[in-house]
Amino acid sequence: MSVLNNTDEQIKPVPVMELYLFGENTLEKHHITSTSQISQYITQPYKLWLNVCGLDNAPILQDIAKIFSIHPLTLEDIQNTNQRPKLEEFDEFVFITAKMIFTKSGLEEIITEHISLLFGHHFIISFQEKPDDIFDAIRVRLENPSGKMRKLGTDYFTYTLLDMVVDQYYKLIELIGERNEVLEDGIIGDNKNIKLADIYLHRKALQDIRKSTWPLREILSAWKKSDHPFIKKKTSVFINDIYEHTVEILESLELQRETITSLVEIYMTHLSIKQNEVMKTLTIIATIFIPLTFIAGIYGMNFKVMPELEWKYSYPLIWIIFITTTIAMLYYFKKKRWF
Repeated sequence: MSVLNNTDEQIKPVPVMELYLFGENTLEKHHITSTSQISQYITQPYKLWLNVCGLDNAPILQDIAKIFSIHPLTLEDIQNTNQRPKLEEFDEFVFITAKMIFTKSGLEEIITEHISLLFGHHFIISFQEKPDDIFDAIRVRLENPSGKMRKLGTDYFTYTLLDMVVDQYYKLIELIGERNEVLEDGIIGDNKNIKLADIYLHRKALQDIRKSTWPLREILSAWKKSDHPFIKKKTSVFINDIYEHTVEILESLELQRETITSLVEIYMTHLSIKQNEVMKTLTIIATIFIPLTFIAGIYGMNFKVMPELEWKYSYPLIWIIFITTTIAMLYYFKKKRWF
């Protein structure tokens, strides 16, 4: 019986944590390596943004949950990457979970990540699966001391994070539209590299985006109706804007879905036309050989009395008949525009 040593246990990676303290005249950035460091910043009279990248290390996430009084069930939702997007309100904070979808190299590599956002009176926490994100523009905007990021509340900051998520959806829709045009041109131009499986994979990517966008609209609708004290009326205008963007995205996705359905129909029609052309060619060839086979069959019979077999010009005459018949039939088919 083997004994499991500490060296054999799987060591969970430490999440990448960055912490921003900011106010109208203050901005500090800190890289956090231990949850004990968070306590010294949370008591300062500034707004705080903690960005956590990595959901595998449960003890560290539990420490963060204790510091910010996050309910264990909410922590489970944060760690569950298959959690459906939703919005929940608590006394200490508002919790939002959504899907962050973006790409770095076109539609061939669409990255889908589970993201959770919490915002309270003076803090915002974002949980991501991986260190890569789309929030670089947020970090740049924080550098501006006169910007709204510094002046307005945590609800506005959370709005900007969601706005970045929605902006990536727009970029993906643009790429999908371009890809649809390429597929359509390729199908019509008889590009043999385009397969039906390519179209279906393209449609699946669109369905995945739509599956994440629809719940996001519900989240924003719930936000608009909320009377939570941490959600200010000043932010309502911005939430209405992002809500309308989400509706536009859903409409665009529906349009692109119909376009992809049309592409499948065009592909099948084009394939049917090609098959008909092949069948037409084979039919013409078979039709030409019917009389030739008939003549050859007659003189292949084993009758003893066939006088023309003894005639010295029989063989060249048969060839003249074959060639004349073939030319006559080709002329007839051409006149009928069968090819």
